[in-house]
Amino acid sequence: MTEEQEYAVEALPNWLSESAKAERLDKALLGRTEGKVQTLVDRLLHDPEIAVYHGYANVVSVRRLGFNDHGPVHARLTTYNALKILKYLRKGGVEPSLVKEEVGTFEDSQVAVALGCFLHDLGMGVTRESHEWHSLLFADEYIVRHLAALYPEGDPLRGVIRSMAHEIIVGHMAQSRIHSIEAGAVLVADGTDMAGGRARIPTLLSRDPAVGDIHRHSASAVTRVEIGPGESKPVRITVSMENLTGTFQVEEVLMTKVKASPIMSHLEVCVVVGEEPPRFYLR
Repeated sequence: MTEEQEYAVEALPNWLSESAKAERLDKALLGRTEGKVQTLVDRLLHDPEIAVYHGYANVVSVRRLGFNDHGPVHARLTTYNALKILKYLRKGGVEPSLVKEEVGTFEDSQVAVALGCFLHDLGMGVTRESHEWHSLLFADEYIVRHLAALYPEGDPLRGVIRSMAHEIIVGHMAQSRIHSIEAGAVLVADGTDMAGGRARIPTLLSRDPAVGDIHRHSASAVTRVEIGPGESKPVRITVSMENLTGTFQVEEVLMTKVKASPIMSHLEVCVVVGEEPPRFYLR
């Protein structure tokens, strides 16, 4: 590293500094991917322009709106969960759309999921309302750039995966109907980021009543979200919480996304409150 590069790192503002949780997720993402997917993830994690969009999205979401995390940690965790959901679906006999339609491989589907999911909230730096469309505007340059590093010029998969990444970004708020398994996995994964850590920053910043209070308090009640194989379906999402306040996150956030997702019929969703038996929302 040159002297100029060292100075640039030291001069980064606080809102661009990577947290310890983000660093742990970096290792998890890189450690559990391979091939083109790992190459892509590594490039996305180290793209300084994307880092700026993620950092500023959190400034707007958390500091300005009093809402929850939509920045670098959220991007990493949802990408990790989306890839996990996609793998469990495949293990359960549900092939992603690119594979089923004989357009691409499972690796290509993973590339689309990682690319679209990692970039889905860039537009939060503009506004909460319709931010998916601002995300699409910002993200397309990086979609094109990083696909060019993975697929040779003239490869039709550049256009295919670019299209699917667009579907993933536009569809992640459940406002626009989506149809692919890949976009459905991301839509659900976006709803799985609900544990207490996501609400910690806005809660620490202010305890005055604010727009995002119900999200903060309900997320604070959620202690853990686990994604694994189901008993009768390919995927089970288990949400553990300290008290029933956390059910707002499940009913109003996660289940809203699940019901709009093409993978709904392949999911089990349950809640565990303390030592009580699981309560199923979907099985």
